[in-house]
Amino acid sequence: MFNTPEPPYICIEEMNSPLGFALASIIKFPPPGNQDDKPYSELICSEQDVAFIFELITLIADNNKFTLLLKRGHLKQLGAQINHLHPLKFLAAIFKNPRLRSCMNEIENDFFKWSGFMEGLAPNLTKEADKGKLEQYLQDFCTDLKVPTDHIKKYFQNRNWEAMVRYLVNHPFLKEEV
Repeated sequence: MFNTPEPPYICIEEMNSPLGFALASIIKFPPPGNQDDKPYSELICSEQDVAFIFELITLIADNNKFTLLLKRGHLKQLGAQINHLHPLKFLAAIFKNPRLRSCMNEIENDFFKWSGFMEGLAPNLTKEADKGKLEQYLQDFCTDLKVPTDHIKKYFQNRNWEAMVRYLVNHPFLKEEV
């Protein structure tokens, strides 16, 4: 009779973790809408967007779980400022910056931070893949990050976003750049 919205996806392991739930709610990307037919180079990611990403990722990496819970409102505000970004542009902004690559090592090494980060990012990558609007950017994304396309393509094909981000966190060429 009534159409009720589908409940949000909640990872069972994270249900009891306010931090994981808060982090996942920060990194949300709606479908990019009018960006669908643009080439990768024209997808939006302004200097202000990069500044918001920088603040968001450094806050998550540099603070403990308790402090992040206290800053949850601010983190949500930062996330809202970057909602319009395509998820590949979001990742490129992170991995092109040496400080943020370092922060991603910190995030990867903390189960709750990592889980929250991936729970926010993975569904958006999947949505873009479902629309057929992700693989078209694969080559340019890899060129942007100077990562071999064939190394990333397998993650796109399997939709193994967590493994893809872990690969980027640990990619030796990205770590060598200064």
